[in-house]
Amino acid sequence: MENLMTITPDTINPTSPTDIIFALYTQSMNRALNHFNTKIGTMSSPIAIDSIVDRNITGIPQFCPGDIFNITLQLYSSNGETINLYYIKIQNGSKSSNPNIPWSSVFENTSGSQYTQAPDNSLFVTPGSSTSSSNPIVCTIPLTVNDSITEEYDLLYTILFSYTKNDKEFFFSIDPLMKISSST
Repeated sequence: MENLMTITPDTINPTSPTDIIFALYTQSMNRALNHFNTKIGTMSSPIAIDSIVDRNITGIPQFCPGDIFNITLQLYSSNGETINLYYIKIQNGSKSSNPNIPWSSVFENTSGSQYTQAPDNSLFVTPGSSTSSSNPIVCTIPLTVNDSITEEYDLLYTILFSYTKNDKEFFFSIDPLMKISSST
């Protein structure tokens, strides 16, 4: 995986790369665990670490019909530490539209086993069996925008992952934004 500082913007869509990479640095994560009065780091109460994560995007990325993109977590300075991506929770953040999105009109293959629509109309996406646990320091979830999308959505998404060090597991969350557009 490339260093974030050397990644150049995608030439086709400079504001929305095909790989959205979140770089996790163990030194910063350990400092958050050891020196700050944070949440306890459980699955139900994860530690929010948006401010200490490097990412290869600026602003709010916009994706259009047919776009395929990956959301990737990359752990740096791993000394036996591992990460495990549990899920990405996607919610409609648009003020002007109906909060009940038919997710199959936004993303392809939402009837697959790695997609779950919650009662609050959130969409949970888990890593597929081919990507989970195959690499303890890189985790990826691919998403494909439906070709026939007709509306625009501002989406909130939460990435929940665990970080394991010395057989102790802590949960963290990252909460970025994205836009799905019907126009190319």
